[in-house]
Amino acid sequence: MSINMTDGIPTNFVDDFKNDFYHVTQQKQSLFERAVMIESIMGAEDKAFDMIDKSEMQAKEGRNPNTPRNDISTQRRWVSSDPFHDARQFDMDDDLSHKLDPAGATVTDFRRARNRKVDDIILAAFDATVNSGRRSNTSTITWASVGGNTIYTDTSGGRTIAFDTAEANCSAADTGMTAEKAELIIEYFAKNEVDEEIPIFCAIPPRVATELFGQEQYTNIDYNDRKPLVTGRYLREWMGINWIQSNKIVKGTNNDAETGDTDVYECWAWAKDGIILGVADSITIKLSELPELSYAQQVYIHMNMGAMRWNDDMVLKIECV
Repeated sequence: MSINMTDGIPTNFVDDFKNDFYHVTQQKQSLFERAVMIESIMGAEDKAFDMIDKSEMQAKEGRNPNTPRNDISTQRRWVSSDPFHDARQFDMDDDLSHKLDPAGATVTDFRRARNRKVDDIILAAFDATVNSGRRSNTSTITWASVGGNTIYTDTSGGRTIAFDTAEANCSAADTGMTAEKAELIIEYFAKNEVDEEIPIFCAIPPRVATELFGQEQYTNIDYNDRKPLVTGRYLREWMGINWIQSNKIVKGTNNDAETGDTDVYECWAWAKDGIILGVADSITIKLSELPELSYAQQVYIHMNMGAMRWNDDMVLKIECV
């Protein structure tokens, strides 16, 4: 059906466009959206989340001893959301049947723009400063203050695996992403007692992914329960880690944590429960006429969300050259 603005856009076309756009967005989420906890923060700019600290049981000695009386220790962190939007305008004489088709270029462009922004929001949260305390502006927690810039060793408790680490099976000469570094990632989450049922993810740039493709442990079927390369150009689950390729991870300048004189990719590994995406508005779509622009048709999209590092024990940085 050819549609132009001479007679207006049929109501059913507008409704179908919106419904199909919602469906496409839900089915084709951003790279990182599926890898974090999603919480609704409707009706609030900021929302607090309380994390209960670890507790230990004590020995019961003798008969009928006093019942332990221990307060619950909690830590409150806040997630804040920000609005984002975009719009496209079409002339009254344009044929909108293709431009607003759910599978057309306009919808695809909107979806990709929305998903790229979601990825930006989540990536920024890994080492961002977190608001903490009774109110959102009471105090802050920086990545460095929780050992984020401390190099991970068997005893340090650091949260950064150095590009030239020689821990465990790693060799300092292997400065990229290796199977041995993947082993350290698993070790880190095991030492922090992260529940084995919580999925682990690791975000890496395409060049680092290429290095993983070259690892014998990745390509050799003797190390895998299926042929990994058959799944295509995107890395999937391997060694207990769900690998995500993103070209948003770029090499920095003199940004290694130990000496600050080496250009490294800062790759992030995290347990799904370690990052919260607070969503006030996942996506809103409006179609309207613009009388001041010769009654052009405008397609407008809006979203409102923000992300937060929820549990530092569930986040790890890996440097790669």
